[in-house]
This record gives sequence, structure tokens and C-alpha cells, in this order.
Amino acid sequence: MAVSKIWVFGQVANGAPTSGTLELLTKARSLASDVAVFMGGDASAVAGTLGEYGATKVFAVDHGSALPGVAIASAMKSVIDGGESPDVVMFPQNYEGRDVMSRLSVKLDKTVLTNNVDIVDGPDGVAATTPIFGGNTLVTAASTGSAPYLAAFRPKSFAPEPSGGGAAACT
Repeated sequence: MAVSKIWVFGQVANGAPTSGTLELLTKARSLASDVAVFMGGDASAVAGTLGEYGATKVFAVDHGSALPGVAIASAMKSVIDGGESPDVVMFPQNYEGRDVMSRLSVKLDKTVLTNNVDIVDGPDGVAATTPIFGGNTLVTAASTGSAPYLAAFRPKSFAPEPSGGGAAACT
């Protein structure tokens, strides 16, 4: 399978993208040329940094008083239903990431690969690597069926590296 479009669930802390977001963007841009970020709140202040790490577009979701996971998963589903479906959606393995991921999984009726430390686009499809038995063994699980594939990653799985790109377009 040729991965061409990846979405990253992005988070902001203290007015800047989290290191987990930048790590996932770095990995995503190594797999696909079309990388977008879905996040809650106003993205205009962080669009430059997100673009520098590989994002070309940012979908900012104003969740108001609703739980962020409910609003963001619903927005993701709406965009997918509208025809702009990604091949892979990457999430940080943290509380908010798991919340959005699980809600989107139910809405799309898709399995989620969790606790991963790597992802590749191989000849048999997208495959994620997960450590088991206390990290003594690495298992690679390939996604089957139709896209989008949902995957969550442990913190510090990838080194965040800027690409020098321009600011991402906010939607």
C-alpha cells in the first residue's frame, strides 16, 4: 500500500505544540507528503510550528463546552464522510489521545493499534511495531481492510526534527 495522506491528532500545551505532536509529525512526513493535524482550539498561533515539522493543513475544532474527545472525533468523522479520508490517523498514547482515538474507532468501526513505537508502509500494508513482555520482544502487526488505519504511539518513539516547511493552512 502506498500511504499518501496521514492525519495527526495534535495537542498544545503552554501555547506551543506538545513534543508528542512534533514527534508524530516528524514520523508522518517520512511516510506521506500530505500531513494534516486535527486539534482542539485555535490553531493560528501554532500553525507556523506545525508547518515547520511537516503539517500542510490544520483542522482546528472549537469544542466549546463539550468534551474535546467528543467534538474532535465527530469532526474527524465528518471530514472523512466528506471524502477527505486519510490512510492513517496517528495519536499520542496519552489520556486525550486515547479519548479521541476510541471515539473515532467506534464511529468508523475500525480497530486501533495501540502502544506502538514505530510504523512502516510495507508491501502488505501499514504495519505498526509494539513492544511486549516488558520490551523484550517486538511484535509487528499489519493493518488489514480499508483505510483509515488508527494507531497510537508511546511518547519518545520518534525524535522531533523540523523540516523547514512553511506555516500550515488552518481550516
